[in-house]
Parts: sequence; C-alpha cells; structure tokens
Amino acid sequence: MIEGLATQISSAAVMVFSFLLVLTVVVFIHELGHFLVARWCGVSVTTFSIGFGRELMGWNDRKGTRWRVAAIPLGGYVKFLDDENAASQPSREAPRDLGPEMLAGSFHNKAVWQRAAVVAAGPFANFLLASVIYSVINLTVGVRSIPATIDQVVAGMPAAEAGLRPGDLITAIDGWTVEGLDDVARIVGTSSGRTLDIEFERNGARLAVAVTPVVKEQKDDLGVTIKIGDIGIKRRVPARVGDVVPDLPAAKAGFRSEDLITAIDGKPITSFDDIVETIGASAGRNLKITVERAGATTEIEVTPITVPQKDEHGTVRERGRIGISPARPDPHWVGPVEAVRLGIRETYANLAQTVTGLGDILARRQSADQVGGPILMAEVTARVVELGLEPLLRWTALISANIGLLNLLPIPVLDGGHLLFYAIEAARRRPLSRRVQEIGFQIGLALVLMLVAFVNLNDLVRVGKRWLFGGG
Repeated sequence: MIEGLATQISSAAVMVFSFLLVLTVVVFIHELGHFLVARWCGVSVTTFSIGFGRELMGWNDRKGTRWRVAAIPLGGYVKFLDDENAASQPSREAPRDLGPEMLAGSFHNKAVWQRAAVVAAGPFANFLLASVIYSVINLTVGVRSIPATIDQVVAGMPAAEAGLRPGDLITAIDGWTVEGLDDVARIVGTSSGRTLDIEFERNGARLAVAVTPVVKEQKDDLGVTIKIGDIGIKRRVPARVGDVVPDLPAAKAGFRSEDLITAIDGKPITSFDDIVETIGASAGRNLKITVERAGATTEIEVTPITVPQKDEHGTVRERGRIGISPARPDPHWVGPVEAVRLGIRETYANLAQTVTGLGDILARRQSADQVGGPILMAEVTARVVELGLEPLLRWTALISANIGLLNLLPIPVLDGGHLLFYAIEAARRRPLSRRVQEIGFQIGLALVLMLVAFVNLNDLVRVGKRWLFGGG
C-alpha cells in the first residue's frame, strides 16, 4: 500500500513539474515578445513577471526592469511604466503629470500603431515559437508523411456513396492542399456535419466530389469524449506498434514500441485495422497475441478494457481497447527551406483546427464539456513526457500556438481586447473614454473568470467520473 502511494505521489509530481515547465516556457516567450517590442518602441518596462502573486525571487536589470518569479505559476505579465495593473489598464495619473523622461517611456502615450505592435508581439512570439519547434524537428528528426492514397472505402459510408474508390489520391479538401494522410484525418475529423469538396486524382484525371462526414463519438484515455468526422476511407497501416499508453492493458502486459503483431488467438493479422477490429470485438476477453520483436517471436496475453463508444447512428456499443497506436512511418530528410515551410504550415494547421473546434462548440456540433483546463493539460503533458522528447516538443508547440490564438480573442484584459480598443481608437482618431475602457475591462475580467471556472469544473467532473466509474 505504501509503495502504491509512493508511486502515485511520484506520478503526480512528474505531472505537475512537466506541465509547469511547458507552461513556463510558453508564457516566458509570450511575455518576451511584449517586452522586446516595448523596448524597441522606447517604452519603459517596470516588471517582467512569470506567475502571479507573492514574489519568490527576482532581480533588477540595468534599465530598471524587475524580473520576478511569483508564487502562482499559471501565467505571467509585463507591466509598463504607466500601467494601472497587470492587465495594462492606463494609470489614473494623467500623462501630462509625468516628467519629460517618464513621459518618453510612457506606453499609453505612444502612437496607436506602436501600442498595437507591442500587444500583438506576445501572440506572434507564441506562433513563432511553435513554427521554430516544428521546423527544428523537421530538420533534425525528419518528416514523416503517408501519401493520401485510399486503400479501402467502407461500404455505406459517405466516401463510398460519393463515388471515391481505392487507389484515388486525395490532393485537396475545401481548397486546402493535402500533402499527406495526416491532412485528410485532421480536416475530416474536425468537419463533422459540414459538406467538404474533395479533389482527387484517378488514373491521371483530376476529379472532385462533395462529401459530408458522419459524426462519431470517441473517448480518449483521459475520459474526454469528442465528436469526430468520418467519411469511411482507410489506408492499410502496418500492424506495428507505435506508442504504448501507460497504465492500460498493453503497457501492463509488456508490449513495446516497434513490436510487430502477426496474429491474435491464431488469426493472422496483416494491418493495424485488423488489430483494431479484433480487439474492439473482444472487450473483457483474454487474448493471446503473437508478436515479432528483434527477430524473435513471442506470445503476450492481454485482456482489453471495455470502452463505450457511439457509432455514426448514435448507438452506444462496448468496444475493447488495450492502449496501443500504430507506428508512424520512417522519417525522410528535408532541407532547411522545406523544414521551415512545413513548420509554418503545421502551426497554421493547428490554429485552423482550434478555430474550427471553437466554431463547432458555438454551433453545438461539439460538446463544450471536452474543453479542459490546467488539470487536463497537466495530465496530457505527463503522458506526452513518457513518450519522449519529440512528442513533448510537439505538444509544447501546440500549446504555444493555441495560447497565442486564445490571447487574440477580442475580450478586454486579453491582448485581443486591447487590439480591439486600438482599432476603435484608430477609426475614431481618439481613444475611448476611461469610463468605457474600465467597463470593458470589468466585463472582460468577468468573462475570463467564468471561462476559468467552466474549464476547471469540466476537469473536476471528468476526473470524478474516472475515479468513480473507472474511466467512464
């Protein structure tokens, strides 16, 4: 019992530390963007804070900026000379009451384009960080890509009804150029209920069809249920194990990355789809799985857990799962220019997927209970850490891009709210009144607090269900 408690404490410590490490890096880069452009514009920066609340440690640089690490490490801020608070509300002291030197360093006395540049620099720094991470991975690890050629079309599904056939090569979806199967999965998966224009090549001819994905519900390892689009096309993926999810049956039974599954209960396995189909129909039943590992053949016994899953008709079915994913294709080398192009493209794809997801939630195509807060992010970060450095870097890039995007929402107290005020000021040729800005900040703060409460409630409900019902 003591050993089990120690393991749980150790796992919790790793989860918290890894999450705070990722968040700190992302927040630091965001605030550094504000800081550098502010200095470039001649703005005096009084405080650069990682975290909120009581200062734990800090120092002053030669220009008088206080660099500090605070007790609540869930964010950060840069405070300018004439800011009222960390949300960068203008000080109540009128600019004309400042001395000449202080007036020169005033943020709120700068031209509107300079203030907009300072504010926009934070989200831009997040986008830049994500692009740099992806570019470095592409250049050092290589690029993994599976051609978007259809191997199988499922009868009765939208792709079959639209006339897509095995051998068709998908080249574009809704104007977005498809460079691999990952693009197809991302676009289709986030387009449930929306009609897509799919362009493809068949025997040298360029054709196009309209396809509307059906909706499928899928529950991940953390108990989050998401709705994904599916049109019923498949690639024949080798039956080789990629990631093994910790704490699920496969990990406990001893499966390893790169294991090649050749048979289940004596039935030959030729693709990863065979594995999914066989295990999905075997919830709660002990299976003997034949595996090739390092030139030797071994047999592993495993019992799939039961996971409820809705099909395209909304019927809940119990499916088996052991916690493995297919191995990704071997990477191929690309040059620096291509590595950067693909890094920027992947960052843009992440942003587009997030915008689509938010739109689906607002349109009620997706449930809002899948939106998570710090607890969900910490759990995912801990899982990603166990998968290695590359997945951790990709997760950091994803978090960075999304934090940059969310900060651009037109909500006062967020960067997007400030930019909205500056756009109005530029159009009117004079700023909004102090009273209007104060009301805006109060409304924005209320909205942010409501969002924080909502995502944390989602986290607590999800964790509570997992404790009570064993993942359901």
